[in-house]
Amino acid sequence: MEEREIARFECAGDVRVMRVGADGEKIVVREDLSGPSVLLAYGEKNRTLRVSLAAEDAARLLRLGFCGGVDSLWSYLSDEAHDIVDLMDLCDGLGVPYAFSSEGPGGVLQFRPARRSDQGPGAPPAIRLG
Repeated sequence: MEEREIARFECAGDVRVMRVGADGEKIVVREDLSGPSVLLAYGEKNRTLRVSLAAEDAARLLRLGFCGGVDSLWSYLSDEAHDIVDLMDLCDGLGVPYAFSSEGPGGVLQFRPARRSDQGPGAPPAIRLG
């Protein structure tokens, strides 16, 4: 998968890197986290969070949630005030399905598959493997 780093934020030893890429018919947003806050939150020195959206859903998200061109997703994610959780909140609010995964070096993986609005109310719970 081809990715592009769109933002890097550093504060008090923590580093957060935002990347966007395309994987077939999906748009993938990746947030790489490292530093003392990550160790405190996850018990590991680094963590990778991923959100993948169907290209058609990403296009709908851009039309409904942003007032700009294709680069608006990049602009949104390159703002230090927004992280991947904010993107998921935006998707939830607009009914845009996405898959979420989180993994660290200890082999612990969390996964929540995409859920289309026609599959009934509520999102499936996260699955924790490891």
